[in-house]
Amino acid sequence: MNTTQLIQRAEALMSQGNPEEAGKIYEELCRMEQLTAAERGVALFGLGTCLFLHESYAAASLQLRESWELLIASLGMEDPLTTRTMVLLSRTLIALGDLESGMEIGRGALKNLVKLYGQDADQAATAAFFLSSGAYQFGRLAEAEELTLQALQAWEKIYGHVSLQAAACLDALGKLRNVCGEKREGTDFHRRAADIKMQVLGEHETTAASLGHIGMAEAELGNWKEAETLLASSLEQFDRLGVGKNAEGIAAFREKLNECRNMLAKEPTDE
Repeated sequence: MNTTQLIQRAEALMSQGNPEEAGKIYEELCRMEQLTAAERGVALFGLGTCLFLHESYAAASLQLRESWELLIASLGMEDPLTTRTMVLLSRTLIALGDLESGMEIGRGALKNLVKLYGQDADQAATAAFFLSSGAYQFGRLAEAEELTLQALQAWEKIYGHVSLQAAACLDALGKLRNVCGEKREGTDFHRRAADIKMQVLGEHETTAASLGHIGMAEAELGNWKEAETLLASSLEQFDRLGVGKNAEGIAAFREKLNECRNMLAKEPTDE
């Protein structure tokens, strides 16, 4: 196969969820001497993506940075191939804790995506959502909220109000409100997200976990009866799914449920 065919084969393997085999092709491409700068940039991006998926962030950042430099030189800063490399490099640097560089590159990528596809495009929404997590880690909560709302607005237009994408944004907004000390608002956002998950997924580990975490939050607010209802519903779902003994957080949910019932038992009853 020629260079173009190898790149197409590797990209097909990636789309099929086979980064291991794709990585071998990208490594082969990177060893070739006759590649153009753009081809080498694409090959390095592919290899960096494979490393990123395996959480080898340090190695991924080296490949992605070299890819970025080659693509800027050959295609320009605002080219779609350059921009997608910037998006993944940003996420990689944020994962490594290099928040300042990751955020700077990510903002540039988001600006490019909006210019290329529009603010309501899926590419821009996805980039905004992941960039918001970097802003959150950086302590830039206002920026994190703005980016999350940008993603939410776009995803609701694309996927509808009842979608897992919208639920992810609502959960992120709930987390932000909690950090700001606005526990009631935060819990309400998480509840809206859980309602969506129930509509989309039905009974599912993700839904059960969400109910459990909301129950924990309601208990912290002193709403013992509401907390008991949510925690009991969560644990019942886990049991029906057959994961009641192994799912993460189950022990904490059970312990909190017992605490709720103890607190309710102490409350005076109407005679």
